[in-house]
Amino acid sequence: MTDLAEIQIVSTVENALRKVKKAEIAVYDLKKEGARLIFFVKHKDVKKIFAIFDKPCYNIKVIKKSRISRLLSFAAVRAGLIAGAAIFVAAAVIANTFVLKIKVSGNGSYLEAEVRKIIYEEGAGEFKRFSALNASTATGRILALPQVTFCNIEKRGSVLVVDVQTDAEHYGSADKQPLLSDCDGVVKNVVAVCGTAAVKTGDTVKRGDVLIYAHTLAGEQTVSCLAAGYAEIECARTAEFFAETDDEENLKRAYSSLLLEGEEIISKSHTVKPTEGGVVFVINFSYLHRISINLT
Repeated sequence: MTDLAEIQIVSTVENALRKVKKAEIAVYDLKKEGARLIFFVKHKDVKKIFAIFDKPCYNIKVIKKSRISRLLSFAAVRAGLIAGAAIFVAAAVIANTFVLKIKVSGNGSYLEAEVRKIIYEEGAGEFKRFSALNASTATGRILALPQVTFCNIEKRGSVLVVDVQTDAEHYGSADKQPLLSDCDGVVKNVVAVCGTAAVKTGDTVKRGDVLIYAHTLAGEQTVSCLAAGYAEIECARTAEFFAETDDEENLKRAYSSLLLEGEEIISKSHTVKPTEGGVVFVINFSYLHRISINLT
């Protein structure tokens, strides 16, 4: 048994057994060596043994403490060591559970600002649990960034490493400037894949106005990044078409002359004014113009 202590006393067998029996203490492996009796009792009975043999004549002592007692004594003496070990283990568990640093690596590290933004939005962050990160969604969003061909997110110790690889051929030609409007009109839609939208739906813009900034918010810090995305702007124009006569066929030709490459006509109307040799169809129309940057 692991909880037995070895006791030695100077006493006769009869006297010793009478006392322990009266105190209802179990004795194990009793043996006699001259005037000494050696036996084992349970750890919980050690104090009782010393109480019933408290007279000096018995000369009682513990030869070997129980394993429980030795462990308690060791713990008491090594309290500082045990506490230090506990702190170390706790620190190791914390380091293995929480993210203490985020690192963006690979040739796509120039997209770090946007990558960090995605990582933060999907639940990751310094001093947060790694399990809080929706890694699959974050990976998909990063792969959707311009020129990104590979993304791997893994935790190495307490560091969250995001490896981003991009198409080097396209990276060399990437425009590092913001997206500027090349026309006057009203914003119908703006999508910033990278960077920050400078306008919103319904805003009136002029040629040269910024549509998407080449910076983003990473945590609480504004950092430079690649601007990528597009904007759709409703523009208004007036066109004139000369015809010899005012009829349906010439009106169709007038409208057909408005066909713009890559543009979608939203609305149109016309008036007719006489002129020398015929008429002029004056057509007022609006169309949707799309402008983009760093999209393949």
